Amino acid sequence: MRKLLFLGLLSFIAPALADTAPATANANTSPVVLKTLKIGVVDVRTVVQKSPQLQAINAQLTQKFKPREKNIIDSQAKFKAEQEKYNKDAQNMKPEDRAKLEHQLITDRANLQAEITAFQQDLDNEQNAAMQQLLSQTASIVNDIAKTQGYDLILQGDNVPYVSDSLNLTNLVLQKLSAK
Repeated sequence: MRKLLFLGLLSFIAPALADTAPATANANTSPVVLKTLKIGVVDVRTVVQKSPQLQAINAQLTQKFKPREKNIIDSQAKFKAEQEKYNKDAQNMKPEDRAKLEHQLITDRANLQAEITAFQQDLDNEQNAAMQQLLSQTASIVNDIAKTQGYDLILQGDNVPYVSDSLNLTNLVLQKLSAK
């Protein structure tokens, strides 16, 4: 049964891998020559997670966005204190003072939300740009390995349910990425 499945698979992929012989009088009789494929697998997620570049990106983003994060935290604390003051004092306030404080709370809440949204968008944009650069470096390394070591096909590891250690290029890619 296995042999039949293999032969069926072979007959399916043979035309894609075939190098045809020079044309003869009868094109249906040309021999099919199978090429041995050199295949590798790279788990890009593991490469990225273990790369020193990711740690550097995280440190850089933390340093860049920490002041804004602290400002947001301070603004949230101030807003919470204003809300508590309003809840405590609202019943004893003049209607115009209460309305003024309510309006101020609404404005502060909107400003705080806008600040949080802008912060998150900026952080996401910076993270995405840095990750795209890291993924581009990784792809370049994989392409270099494929060309220099004669690979015909390199698959992404998270799409492959099983791979033997002899085909796994993840550590090699990680070493080359770490050297950059």
